[in-house]
Amino acid sequence: MKRSAFFVLTVILISVILLGGCKKKKASDYETVLFDSSVVHTVDIVVAQEDRADQLENPVEKTKYHADVTIDGETYKDVSFSTKGNSSLIFVAADDTSDRYSYKIDFGKYVEGQNYHGLNKLIMNNLLFDTTYLKDYFCFEIFRKAGVPAPLSTFVWIRINGEDIGLYLAFEDLSESFLERNHNGAGVIYKPEPKGIGLTIDDVPKIMEEGLPPTGEAHGADLLYMSDLPEDYPDIFENAETDANEKNTEEVIRAIKGVSEGKDLSKYIDTDEIIRYFAAHNFVLNYDSYTGSMLHNLVLYENKGRLALYPWDYGLAYATFLPASMPSVLYDVTDVLNQGIDSPLIGTTEDERPMWKWIMEDETYQKQYHDAMDALIKDYFESGAFDQEFDAMYELLLPYVEKDPTSYDGVEAFKTGCATLKQFCRLRAESIRKQLDGDLAAVNAQQDDKDKVDASDIHIRDMGAFITGEEAKK
Repeated sequence: MKRSAFFVLTVILISVILLGGCKKKKASDYETVLFDSSVVHTVDIVVAQEDRADQLENPVEKTKYHADVTIDGETYKDVSFSTKGNSSLIFVAADDTSDRYSYKIDFGKYVEGQNYHGLNKLIMNNLLFDTTYLKDYFCFEIFRKAGVPAPLSTFVWIRINGEDIGLYLAFEDLSESFLERNHNGAGVIYKPEPKGIGLTIDDVPKIMEEGLPPTGEAHGADLLYMSDLPEDYPDIFENAETDANEKNTEEVIRAIKGVSEGKDLSKYIDTDEIIRYFAAHNFVLNYDSYTGSMLHNLVLYENKGRLALYPWDYGLAYATFLPASMPSVLYDVTDVLNQGIDSPLIGTTEDERPMWKWIMEDETYQKQYHDAMDALIKDYFESGAFDQEFDAMYELLLPYVEKDPTSYDGVEAFKTGCATLKQFCRLRAESIRKQLDGDLAAVNAQQDDKDKVDASDIHIRDMGAFITGEEAKK
């Protein structure tokens, strides 16, 4: 009897272990299940007709509706379904010819513990200002090739209540699942941005005439040390994406202060990862970011008192976000494509961007940064890996773009835009190689025009760009 009981208990124990192992595996495999970018996945959303009508009538409210979602044939009941975004939402809401909004699905909002193979939230980007469909996708790829954690991304065909909505870029939200996948759940994620950066529908006509308004004074988004008081950093602490406590707040401020003092930097920041971050970031020329005047699209990660930086929202990279001071880029992109890797700031200064400044202040860190650039260029671009991957993605997406019922620009613009984006990346890699080899200065003010890589045949508009004022009317 004892042996029989022991046998039963042993079987139960083994079953628990095996089932637990299977459960753990299933709870973390969204990376391979959904984010296999060799195929276009299907996302079918079913929401009450009255809720869908309300969503289209009031998109900027970002109301979280109850819905069912089926991804590649696998159904999840009672998820949260909402519009999302800032400019990608406001500009579409102001356009009476399009209802192509970006969306967010929260799998566990209404069903506790529910997730998609471990993924808690899925973002689906409408690809506004992107004829190529690929700008964000390849930015995230470039960051990963540089060794920086970046959101997983893939392409999906969306249907809502049986209606084809079109081809979207889907990516992993930078919240709990991302934290679990990259850091076993440890640490805190923030998305710093100034308060004045939010837009309304009423802002759109003025923006199109005059350009974006100033973002206002930063209170933490610039990562400048101001004081030991948390209330002086609302840009950071009011934008926590994961759970944070008082100790996390203290650690972030202490680290920012440590960077400002410039001593024992490795105690306060992950110097290696931040250097790799800037190697990738400065390749793709995104001025809608920390190195520009907008001070957003930056993810701040804190763990045990050390900070790191991650990418977010690069749909206006490759010089397609054009400040009013740069209209010439529309006609000759040579200057910007050859932007010095040691002088990446636009509309700001090193003193105002301390998380970049420390790299240029120390020869050892500057060399590490150049080495990171060298490795990225060599391993991804000069090896032919980028061309191969780009061509594969183009062939995959082409038939879907051809039938996309809500495409902003159409298939011919897609073809031209992709050719332009591919050439832009090739020439940018060529310019950086010249800078690393000493054949072109790495600082803008020291460059000689005759040494620059000629990019006069590239037209920024072809990739889709955020353009305002008189230039937008041409």
